[in-house]
Amino acid sequence: MDRKTTARVVGALFLTATAAGVLSAVLLGPLGNRYSPQFIADNAHRISAGALMVLIMAGVIALIPAALFPVLKEHGEAPALGYVAARIIEVVLLLPAAIGPLILVALGTTRSQAAQLDTVRVLSETYEVSGQAGSAFFFCLSALLLNYLLYRSRPVPRWIAGWALIAALPYLADACLVMFGVLSPSSAVHTILFSPLALNEMVLAAWLLTKGFRPSTDAR
Repeated sequence: MDRKTTARVVGALFLTATAAGVLSAVLLGPLGNRYSPQFIADNAHRISAGALMVLIMAGVIALIPAALFPVLKEHGEAPALGYVAARIIEVVLLLPAAIGPLILVALGTTRSQAAQLDTVRVLSETYEVSGQAGSAFFFCLSALLLNYLLYRSRPVPRWIAGWALIAALPYLADACLVMFGVLSPSSAVHTILFSPLALNEMVLAAWLLTKGFRPSTDAR
């Protein structure tokens, strides 16, 4: 692909991943005691749809570094490879967020023993704290590597990349606080800490869709 097409593809992938992530959060909601066998049986389709959105998000995230790598490697192959690796690890850590709810649905709709259901629910709740925090950590790492390269090589305005480099710090702090139980994923502080980087990614996506990458010789 040429640079213009690559920019549009990457911008569309960023937007698709975010949309799928938001839909998954709405459909799944927080895992907790309200996930009784009856609740799961009554909401099996919604929970399954939420899990499908997580799988779509993971698949799209995996495509982003593949599309970006040819552009990024021109400005630093080692950090470009690091970006690819960080996003792959992020995808792996996201997968249990889809698998857990699907297992809950399978057990809840087949009237399995309550102990089995409780075990899967506890594992899912544990993942919500540790696994999602881990995926957030590698997302931050990938954002730092990506925007370091964008800031240095200037294929997009430096203010976008600089914003991301700063916004990654509260996002990373949020991931650590959630992992150690200081913050709840449903708290307002959690939203405040991760929002700047999430918004930055949408601004980057909009820029790529409308403006594309600057020529590699443009260093203004």
